[in-house]
Amino acid sequence: MDVVYVSEWEKQDQVRSYVLPTPYVCSWSCRNVLAFAGPVQGPWSDASLVRPIHVVDPDRPWDVHSLCTQHGEDIVALEWDPSGTQLLSAGRFGEVKLWSMKDYLVNDWHLVTSVDLDGEEIVTLQWLHVGGRLTLNNMNMNSTVFNEKITHQSYAPSLSEFGGKACNGWVAVTATGMVYITALSKDGMPTTVSECLGNVRSRVVVADAAFTVKGFVIIALSDGNSMSPVKFYKLKLSNVNEKCTMHIEPLPSFFLRCAVDPNKKEKYTNVTHVKFEHREGVEQVVVVVSGTNSSTIEVWGLRNEPVTLHKIFQPQAPAGKQPMAVKWGSLTTIADRPLVTALAVPKLPVQSSNLVESKGYDTKFFNGSALAIAFQDGNIHLVQRLTLHTLAMFSLDSWQRGLDETSAKRQRLSAFRFLSCCELSGTCCGLMGVDPGGRLYVFRLTPSLTQNVDPVLPIRHVVSLLEYCMLSGWDCWDVLLVVGPGMVESVIDKLTDNYCQQNPALQQIHLTRFVAIKAALYRLTNNGGGKSADCYAKLLLNAISSSLKALLRPTQLGSQDRGPSEKLAVLCSKSTETDLDKVMINLETKEFVIEPATLQSLQQLIQWVGDFTLYLLSLLPTQQGMPNRVGSTLLRDAQFLQMLRELLVMVRIWGLIKSSCLPVFTATSDNLDSLQLLFKLLTKAWMCAKEERLSIDWDDSLVDECCLLPSRMMVPNLDSPPPAEGIMARPQSKQPILVQVGNAPGQTTSLMMSYPSSDPMWRSGGEHLSHDIVRRVHLGVSPAEDVKQCSRCSSTSLLKSFAKTSAQKAWDQRWARQCLCGGQWRKVTEDDD
Repeated sequence: MDVVYVSEWEKQDQVRSYVLPTPYVCSWSCRNVLAFAGPVQGPWSDASLVRPIHVVDPDRPWDVHSLCTQHGEDIVALEWDPSGTQLLSAGRFGEVKLWSMKDYLVNDWHLVTSVDLDGEEIVTLQWLHVGGRLTLNNMNMNSTVFNEKITHQSYAPSLSEFGGKACNGWVAVTATGMVYITALSKDGMPTTVSECLGNVRSRVVVADAAFTVKGFVIIALSDGNSMSPVKFYKLKLSNVNEKCTMHIEPLPSFFLRCAVDPNKKEKYTNVTHVKFEHREGVEQVVVVVSGTNSSTIEVWGLRNEPVTLHKIFQPQAPAGKQPMAVKWGSLTTIADRPLVTALAVPKLPVQSSNLVESKGYDTKFFNGSALAIAFQDGNIHLVQRLTLHTLAMFSLDSWQRGLDETSAKRQRLSAFRFLSCCELSGTCCGLMGVDPGGRLYVFRLTPSLTQNVDPVLPIRHVVSLLEYCMLSGWDCWDVLLVVGPGMVESVIDKLTDNYCQQNPALQQIHLTRFVAIKAALYRLTNNGGGKSADCYAKLLLNAISSSLKALLRPTQLGSQDRGPSEKLAVLCSKSTETDLDKVMINLETKEFVIEPATLQSLQQLIQWVGDFTLYLLSLLPTQQGMPNRVGSTLLRDAQFLQMLRELLVMVRIWGLIKSSCLPVFTATSDNLDSLQLLFKLLTKAWMCAKEERLSIDWDDSLVDECCLLPSRMMVPNLDSPPPAEGIMARPQSKQPILVQVGNAPGQTTSLMMSYPSSDPMWRSGGEHLSHDIVRRVHLGVSPAEDVKQCSRCSSTSLLKSFAKTSAQKAWDQRWARQCLCGGQWRKVTEDDD
């Protein structure tokens, strides 16, 4: 466990010292976007902003977007929705606001709706469960089958609409014992209902909510007094005549152990934290009780205990069956610890064994089974959630004392040696925290925490987490935090082996995510730029191929024969004909007829296919003994080369319909048939690659012709994009990176090569020409329209779509949520210029 970076405010010297933890709250989404909010007087606040929420991409911690919320009181809760695109914020006195990303831009937000809970002080806020979840089975880590390692569980949604569709909404518990359920209609309008927890309204200081398989909402709460019981309630929500109703049922409660211990009940008086150990698990709950200078932590779990019947009722009991009752039982207690300032529970759904086996759980893999606890003395402990056994520890005090800073800065830092809030990432490989001075910390948590473990275990754990991200759609940035440069090749090999053992249908579904994860892994190494560029080229070509083939329709709609794209794939997989026109003779060209306007709108994509084919073939003579160069893996991939051949055949046919949609090449001879030449060389390369040998012996005539390509046709340039500035673009180090908000660190070497373009991307004098990575067009030095930029690879694209045809709109929509590399889009503002 170590610090990745610390992000502080530029005017940190003006921050006042706090004696008690300030009310900072934070949240980490599944898309790896951080959000936190604090007091008005904090260092992150601006005079022009009223109680802002600060949204940060963890890969660019110096680029902070402050969202003006106009909350009347301090923000006490922040919660991301399951998709990671909407954010709930709650003011102290009953004002709940729903924010949403505008066009999926991480730095552009708008208010969707606002709800006032009658001025009630909000204690906890949670999104309702929308049903279904993927669970990582840590007992099957050795399995290579995705369905055995990652299982889908049928969770009923907390609130359903007509037909069983999940209804979006949230649940809030207030300080007077009221529970509020807000449901959102299809048009985003909120409907709120409220009920009292218990027979009478009572004081509530801390509370939490969790969800069961059957769709019930379980509320745990305490009035803050350690002598009072921790109470539980079950909420059953239903939708009757488009109105939400709820039925509340009390559940068994328990008294804390410190309350019945004569030596502790006077020492520990205040309940400061009550947390379920997972959002979707109600079997265990952790309670923190604090005194003046110390805290005690208790873990309680549900257990089935036999009920002894009176002898009068024993004859009526079924023979051989002992009546059982569900009761709370104390599992573990640790006392005499420093004051607990923050507590974070895991988000990763992990399938664990029964309670007895979990007491002796193997701690070699902690993800989803550990809690993060921050103490006032600056120590941060990662503990096993049932036994509270310490797995890892980090000391902010020791780290700050070791900084090579001036004595004045060390004195300033000493006032903030603890975290006032913290939260684990989705896969539990990262931990975020904010200290009382508003300084943001991000920690790296290695999955394998025990010493002297099998060196294969860390690889296996990381691969399992990447596979979970692949299947769930979660962003894998936090997993990449724990992948060292020496692990990359082993992780990629293991991930590729497991992927290739799945059935073809499953491989096709997750191909895009698989290739994007491989590209991100290659970027972690110093010499992985070429292989990373190959992955992105493969990713883009697959997307283009699927989009173009989706335009094809059979001549007879009711035909059970193969479609035109399937016929083309079968023909190209068997035919070794190098003459493009002879291949076309074996196809029914009527099935490839498309409207000319549609073909013209996709000309930029068709141009990229031709440019990339030309560039790839020009690299063939230089690939011998150069496995890390751009194009080396693609020239050995027979399936990739076959896909290129299929696209060239389709382009040839479409050229007969609309000649202006054909790719444009600059040739030295007017009589040169460029497409025919590229198809011939590509077919020869494909025939050599499909032999599946470790080292490909290229045909001498093929090498000679490829050497002559630059003299016959102008090969497009391959220039590097602006260097990625993110944390992942920097060499991994044990020393944390200290950054200031608004001041990006120095530029780093670009690890990602761009795709070929027909024009140079750099002018003389160092001016950078913006290039739209989605539409494959140049935007110039200063684009006239608004531009968005990827936060990971720094690629740019037009913010507004000018598509006119449905095919072009579908292509733009494919990349609306995220960049080709999987990074977040951010709007380029005047400050970025």
